[in-house]
Amino acid sequence: MSRTFTVEDGRLLRHGIPHVVIGATYYPAQAGCRLWVDWDPAVLKDDFHRMAAAGLNTVRLFLFWRDAQPDGGECVSETTLDRLRAAVELAGLAGLTAVVSLFTIWMNGQLLDLPWRRGRDIWRDPDMLAAERNLARAVAETLRDQPGMLAYDLGDELWHIDPDSARSLTRAEVAGWQGTLAGVIRAASPGALVFQANDPSGVFAGRPYGSDNSQELDLVATHGFCDWAPVPIASTSSYEATNLVPFLVRASAAYGVPFVDELGSYGVAERTAARYLGAAAASALGNGAAGLVVWSWRDVSSTAEPYLDRPSERQTGLLRLDGSDRPAMTAVARVARARTALTPSRRPAQTTVYLPQRVRGQGSSYLDSGGSTIATFYAYLLLKRIHVRFDFTAQAPVGRSLIVCPSVAHLTLADLDRLRSAVADGATLYLSLGDHLHAFPGADLCGAEIVDTCVPVGKELLRWDGDTWPIDWTATRTRATELATTSAQTLARYQDGTPALTSNSYGAGRVLFTNAPIEAQLGRDGRVTGWERWYDRIAGLAGSPRPVRCSSPDVEVIALDEGMLLVNHAASAVRAVVTVAGPGGPALHVVHLDGKDWTVLPETKEQR
Repeated sequence: MSRTFTVEDGRLLRHGIPHVVIGATYYPAQAGCRLWVDWDPAVLKDDFHRMAAAGLNTVRLFLFWRDAQPDGGECVSETTLDRLRAAVELAGLAGLTAVVSLFTIWMNGQLLDLPWRRGRDIWRDPDMLAAERNLARAVAETLRDQPGMLAYDLGDELWHIDPDSARSLTRAEVAGWQGTLAGVIRAASPGALVFQANDPSGVFAGRPYGSDNSQELDLVATHGFCDWAPVPIASTSSYEATNLVPFLVRASAAYGVPFVDELGSYGVAERTAARYLGAAAASALGNGAAGLVVWSWRDVSSTAEPYLDRPSERQTGLLRLDGSDRPAMTAVARVARARTALTPSRRPAQTTVYLPQRVRGQGSSYLDSGGSTIATFYAYLLLKRIHVRFDFTAQAPVGRSLIVCPSVAHLTLADLDRLRSAVADGATLYLSLGDHLHAFPGADLCGAEIVDTCVPVGKELLRWDGDTWPIDWTATRTRATELATTSAQTLARYQDGTPALTSNSYGAGRVLFTNAPIEAQLGRDGRVTGWERWYDRIAGLAGSPRPVRCSSPDVEVIALDEGMLLVNHAASAVRAVVTVAGPGGPALHVVHLDGKDWTVLPETKEQR
């Protein structure tokens, strides 16, 4: 049987053609999480056809582990397997592909646990591991001939089943566990795609699981809810809120093909939820997501687990309980109609954000200062606000004009070798310091040395020519330091007159270094505004290509395969003037966007 879905050259393909997933997590309105027990295929059939009619092309199904192996790990319920197969067949008949999430215990903050597990470790206990192999094999064999099977998810945020045990795993153990089960699935269903979805801790936190440890998987899957973000987000309508999931996509793309397995919002008015979902979804696709699955399809009336304890989880649907559309359904349908047009350009970016090997921290001793992923989020925002085209890389940053290392907390020898080589070959490295002990790149590279640590009195303000910016040292773990130049030129100073930003030639390139944790100290509500001027000056020194200029920093501009995507991440309406350089001369666009609105500008003849 030929493989329907493949991942090639960084893209998800269906029969060799680029494919963009737009789907929803599914529960029947009455049965909820008991869909495999209170089985009603007629309801599934009707719902799946309505999903397809709304423009969606994928349904995500949770296989609750206790329904699949109710009596122990030696066998798998044939009844549940038959129902799972029927559900995937019904989805296919409606024109939908299916994502099946295995090993579902953790759901809505509760454990829908196996009665026979009795607290045993799902990653290390031999009997549990055998049960997992049995279930993975049985499901893959059951669905192997289903052309609409898109991918298998090994488990929904399954690290929350036993957080203490999960944190004690090594990276090798995580990769081994994922590789073993992925291998079982692929052996039973050759060519099957496998991923394992994580909440934002898989990008932000120093855990053994996550985007940077997904080499055994086909897609790098992430969830994004601004209500539980590890960065300060004031509201669902805030600028940062609709940038969170696109950031997770960009960061995950440094390690593989990104896929948004859950996207939604909680506790806000329907119009607020719709505006959020439309902007975040369009931006996520424009930033390279292979697809996204909305949480969730329809409201639920069930009072069984997990809704008995968390009844608000019953009101997260694109459809209300009575079947009427919420405004969010209109927003998602609009993104679905435009999904092929939202494919980002594959032209190489000259600017990159370098992700060091310890960017997530991955250490808990007194010697470790933590990671720099939160700073990386703010670097992402600032680069977006100056409309520089960029990507993220965890590999050697070869052939780039500007390399950004924001508030970096730890550099390994391999990191230093990569950065030195890139600068020697002509790149400009901008590096802000997050930890003077583990991330200072060396006096030869910076043309400056750290004299000593100090109290930050006199270092609360940066001055670069006529521009000034405040520094909040209390917002970071970074210790203030005194910097003295050796061969570097001083570009910016603190109000006490000491160097704050230096420029040093190294080989064919140069290093722009600041001992201020610029990005890390932005981790408080509303502080990002104004700092785009700092990044604008950094990009100007590096000579970063700027073919697109936009008058509004809140409007994201993304180069697509054809045209440009503009997303207004602000809550209020904007009038944006966009100037696009081209061989035929500059093209001027005046665009009016409501709060959280987006549009695609077609390619003009001047750009061709």
